Amino acid sequence: MQLSDMRTRVGQRLNESAGPVFYTAAEINAAVNEAQRFMVFLTLCLEITATWTVSGGTTFTHMLNVFSDWICPLRITDSTGAKIRPSTLAELGALDPSWIASAGNTVRYASMGADFIGLYQQNAGSQTLTVTYAQAPAPLVLDTDVSAIPAEYHPRLVDYGIYRCRQVEGGQEFAKALKYLESFFGGVQHLSRYVRDRNNGAKYDKVPYELTNEDVAKLVGGQQ
Repeated sequence: MQLSDMRTRVGQRLNESAGPVFYTAAEINAAVNEAQRFMVFLTLCLEITATWTVSGGTTFTHMLNVFSDWICPLRITDSTGAKIRPSTLAELGALDPSWIASAGNTVRYASMGADFIGLYQQNAGSQTLTVTYAQAPAPLVLDTDVSAIPAEYHPRLVDYGIYRCRQVEGGQEFAKALKYLESFFGGVQHLSRYVRDRNNGAKYDKVPYELTNEDVAKLVGGQQ
C-alpha cells in the first residue's frame, strides 16, 4: 500500500474523504510514519546484514554513527564466520577484570542503551565484522513510497494513523479511536510471534518484546 493510499484511508475514517481540512496531509503522513516506526521497534521485523570495519584497539562504539538505521544487534560474526557471543558487562567483568583493554581476537560483545556496543577482546589492527541488525524503516515521503513492513500489516498502520490523529481532539472522539490502537497492537502481536519464531530458529541474539493481551488492555484503557 502506497503512502497516498494509506493517507486516503486515514482521511476517510476521519470524515475527510473530500480532502484534508481539519487534518493536513502532513499530519496524516507523520502519523503513518510514526506507526511504522513503532511497529518495527516492537517487532524487529526489518533486518539487514552489513559489514562493520572496526579500527584497531576499539572497545566502544555508538552504532548509530556506523549505521544510521540501527535499532539493535541480532548477530555479529568475525571474518572467519565465527559468532561473537553477546554478554553483559557483569559477565565480561567476571571473565576478565581488564576486559576494556584486553588485546586479542574479538570473541564477545556487550550491547548497552540504544546503540552503545562494547567489544572484547580488542584486535590490534583493523578488522571487519559482519553485523545483522534490526533496521529502522525508511521514512515514507513520496506518495508512491511503500512501507517495507509486510503488506498484510499495512492496514494496521492506517489504524494507528486514525488513533494518532484523534489524539488532538480528546474526549469522546479520542475514546472512540482507542479501538484502532487495539487493532494496531493486535497486528504487532501477530507479527512479533512470527519474528520471534524466526529469530529463535536463526539463533539470533535478540527477539521482540513479548506484548501480552493484558498489556494491550491496559494501554487502551481496558484495565487499570
